[in-house]
Amino acid sequence: MTAATGWSGRQRRLGLALAAVSVAAVLAAVVPEPVALSDGVAGRAFAALSSAAIVALAILPFVVWRGAARPAVWIATAVVALALGVASFSIAGHVRRMCTTQYAGHPVVIGTEMTPLGVAYTAQHPELSPDDVLVDSAGVAERVWTADSIGRCRGSIGATYFLWIPCLVVCLLATAQALPTTVLAPVRWTTSPPLSELPQPLRYDVFLSYRHDGHDLTFTRQLLDALEARGYRVAIDERDFPANSSFLLEMERCVRESRFTVAVISPRYLASGNCQEEAIICKVLDMGDRKRRLIPVIIEPVAMPAWLYGLVGIDWTKADPLVDPFDKLTSTLGAPGIGAGS
Repeated sequence: MTAATGWSGRQRRLGLALAAVSVAAVLAAVVPEPVALSDGVAGRAFAALSSAAIVALAILPFVVWRGAARPAVWIATAVVALALGVASFSIAGHVRRMCTTQYAGHPVVIGTEMTPLGVAYTAQHPELSPDDVLVDSAGVAERVWTADSIGRCRGSIGATYFLWIPCLVVCLLATAQALPTTVLAPVRWTTSPPLSELPQPLRYDVFLSYRHDGHDLTFTRQLLDALEARGYRVAIDERDFPANSSFLLEMERCVRESRFTVAVISPRYLASGNCQEEAIICKVLDMGDRKRRLIPVIIEPVAMPAWLYGLVGIDWTKADPLVDPFDKLTSTLGAPGIGAGS
């Protein structure tokens, strides 16, 4: 991925994030405020800023962490946002029913705790509804309900009436992002895979993976010479890895760029703590690929580990084999497919 392409991807993600935040802010600002409130511009500004902040926090991981932008994660986000949106809408309705009543045809915010006068009056007239009690108090809610509880109700109404908006925006955005790119290709937050995951051109017929001492090293060098004498292009670390490169990255590259990987298996290769080869091979080749592209060459008796399970391999330890192991290896590799001069 070039720098220009990477920057374009970041710009696209940031642009979509800003668009979603802006939509949430505008919707919260234009949705009518509950009539019972009298906050006006201040209330709308609070709703707009809060809505924008909620959307920004919800999608921030997808902006800064490209690995999160996957269909399954987007679907989960959409479901959670939808559930929160429904819950917030229901809570907002419940709060309004609990905290407002009618006086002269207009909603008025009341409280949830009564003053001593309110307690005494409703005890004397238990049949009266909150509307009736407010009428009897000449529309002055503070005579019947405490100022603190009225303030809390007012705050609850102001803080909940718009909450469904950011949840809806996140739900719609997440749903759109979970759709196949063929449906929403222009706006989906596609992310380019790392270079290591892109298909690599084949440069070698075979890559040799081995332990780097003793009999393992001697055998592998002899195998290298024999294969190259037959015209195979072989990758081996001590010759083909640049001196200033990462061993693990170069090994991964060679596994990807080789038609086959030959693992020279011995007790030393499988020794505890020496699992770099296993980790890289398993990372690059899934089980199906391992059966097609990984050839274990067994140079000493050893119990095969789970990651090599199901692979027959080539046993080089037999004193009198029915088929020469080198011939069996070249037969498995097939004719050299990558010219020595390519």
